[in-house]
Amino acid sequence: MNKANSKNLGGHTKMVVWQSIEQLDDIVQDILMCIPKNKYKIYNQLESSNDSVASNFVEGYYSGYLGEYIKFLKYSRRSGAEVYTRGRRVYKHKYFGDNLYKKFEERCVKTMYLIDRTRQSLEKKRNQL
Repeated sequence: MNKANSKNLGGHTKMVVWQSIEQLDDIVQDILMCIPKNKYKIYNQLESSNDSVASNFVEGYYSGYLGEYIKFLKYSRRSGAEVYTRGRRVYKHKYFGDNLYKKFEERCVKTMYLIDRTRQSLEKKRNQL
């Protein structure tokens, strides 16, 4: 039986890692509002990479297979690194202030850590099978 059949839609929302992804999304939305409208390329790149963090996490969670879940956690983590890099570049352009950057940086680091720990835990579980 495919394990995805036994998962309730929305089950991922109870996970601490998902809640951190959502908090990061809220912060990135605040940053996006600070980017000038004529800087649409920067805006779109940050928005797209931010969206990929969550969408890859969810796609892996509901894939139904442990190996796929691990693979998509790696994608999610890489997207998190891209969000961090793009957010730093926006900050260096002085489109938003120090307080928001501090919140952004702390949440990025925490979210990527939680994604890594989730992946490591699943890899350990897979190795024990």
